Amino acid sequence: ASDVYKRQMPHDGYHYTIDYLKSFAYSDDVIYRRGAPDTFDPASLYRDMDRIRNNSLGEDLIKVPGFDHAKGDPEPDQHVFDRRHHDVVICEGLYLLHDQDGWNDIKELLDFSIFMESDVDICVERVKIRNQCIPGYSREEIIERAEKVDRINAITVLASKYRADVIVESMAKKTLDC
Repeated sequence: ASDVYKRQMPHDGYHYTIDYLKSFAYSDDVIYRRGAPDTFDPASLYRDMDRIRNNSLGEDLIKVPGFDHAKGDPEPDQHVFDRRHHDVVICEGLYLLHDQDGWNDIKELLDFSIFMESDVDICVERVKIRNQCIPGYSREEIIERAEKVDRINAITVLASKYRADVIVESMAKKTLDC
């Protein structure tokens, strides 16, 4: 990964593992909805963001998980924040401003937040296209999941925009032929 990428703080590495989700009551539903706010570990994200922002453990190097798409699970220590070289951390993620499901306190660790407002219908249509590459699912199953899961997640994200310091409209065209 490039040096620039190592300065980012993605939250995909904080997905609960599939094995852990299997221990949940209604595990089939939780696994199907993976990507919803309650399928992440916001407490671990908070801990790691606190380590970076407040140097709570006095560390120069802070390793955080990434997400291995080939494996379909988080990968420990995939990204490194080096306090000696990085003054700014850009933290990206759908639920960083979410105020439920254990995400409530994440916002307090952000110095500044920008909410990129996008048209939910366009986002869902793009997810339907993007997810066609996921093995083991038919086109129809992907379309159905995008409507049942991804649309609800997008609406959940949209509901948190009031917590942002700045709201900007996506520069993407309002049509799918962009």
